[in-house]
Amino acid sequence: MKRTLLIGGAITSIGAASMLSMGFASAATAGSPQDTLVDKLVSKFNLNKSDVQKVIDENRQEHEAAREQKMKERLDQAVKDKKITQEQEDKLIAKLKELQADQKELKQATQAERDAHKAKMDEFKKWLSDNKIPEEVARPMGGPGHHGKMRGEGGPHTD
Repeated sequence: MKRTLLIGGAITSIGAASMLSMGFASAATAGSPQDTLVDKLVSKFNLNKSDVQKVIDENRQEHEAAREQKMKERLDQAVKDKKITQEQEDKLIAKLKELQADQKELKQATQAERDAHKAKMDEFKKWLSDNKIPEEVARPMGGPGHHGKMRGEGGPHTD
């Protein structure tokens, strides 16, 4: 159980961020959900749009920092539990940051580019195997609806 929760830490975050990014990217032409929310708040409460956007951006950054801290704590525990080495943890954190940067680019991506991005999850699994990092250690936080499964393994968000 503890192992499943630990695994839920890294990969679920990637999958969730990927799904969120793809959701924003697919809505980019019609206005992203975030833009729609900002516009609704501005209109309903007669607020300054840049102030509302700033609050939303700050909130997103706080959540992202908290998620990263929680993931770091889980990976540190995996090192203490001798499931991975410190070197493996460092490599995994660097890889996750790389994947996160790729996901941010999806906001302006074409459908073909988003489809190609899906293949990166398979590449990531291979990278984990090549670096002898158990998939369960790389999984994100889990949480409601994630059930500790990677995308495409019978968990939610399968296409």
